[in-house]
Amino acid sequence: MTYETIIVETRGKVGLITLNRPKALNALNSQVMAEVVAAMSGFGADAGIGAIIITGSEKAFAAGADIKEMQSIAFVDAYT
Repeated sequence: MTYETIIVETRGKVGLITLNRPKALNALNSQVMAEVVAAMSGFGADAGIGAIIITGSEKAFAAGADIKEMQSIAFVDAYT
């Protein structure tokens, strides 16, 4: 799978997921979350992976939720 907002690597028995939206301080939006879930599912299906590490690129791990994305959705949809 091709990812736009994360970098996925395997180092020995470790799966490494790097959040890669440095201009947004790696803020979490629906695309990031979907890509992380897909990467984790892939690692989960690989018997050779014993651990998964999630890290952030550049200055921040993650700034939290992407407020710009949340402005365009209804309140109730933010929790589903």
